[in-house]
Amino acid sequence: MTTVSEIDEMTRADGVGRPTRLCALLVPVGLLAMSLVLPHFMFASGKTGQVRVGLGPAAWPDGILTAMGGFAVLWLFMELRGRFRGSPVAMLQGPGDEQTYAYGKAVLGIGLILAYGWLLDVTGFAIATSVFLVIWCLYGGIRNPWLIAPVSLVGTGVLLWVFMGLALMPLSRGVGIFDDFSVWVLQTLRIY
Repeated sequence: MTTVSEIDEMTRADGVGRPTRLCALLVPVGLLAMSLVLPHFMFASGKTGQVRVGLGPAAWPDGILTAMGGFAVLWLFMELRGRFRGSPVAMLQGPGDEQTYAYGKAVLGIGLILAYGWLLDVTGFAIATSVFLVIWCLYGGIRNPWLIAPVSLVGTGVLLWVFMGLALMPLSRGVGIFDDFSVWVLQTLRIY
């Protein structure tokens, strides 16, 4: 008969316990299942069987779910390959003893996201997004201005083109002078 201490020692010896092994397979399988099931609940796309032409409101969620399914298949493949080779891949790892989760930093990050959502109506999408990206880069530890500026400007430009240019979503332009600036940016990017 195996004692509890022997089970603990076996778990430590092979690196991963049975519950963790099961979870390591359940997560990619669950993500793959969600990527296949959720499109049927978006709009009426799965129920009507209509073929959509071009980019529309469903393009963005469809793309995300397709990418999630692809990465879930890759993740599942890596997990199963590691199991057959005898060395399971540890894809989900918590912080080690030397690392601790910074709850204060997480709460401040959530506050930044909420402030971004509030400022969207006041300053408009272009300004709020570019400022948010600058702050987020600084908050994440990136200090090089030659890296932060292109990430902020190119990232905002790409998001403007995806949402306002391709998907034709009416994003906030802001109020007063911010509205005038947003219109200038949209005209410069040839979205308007």
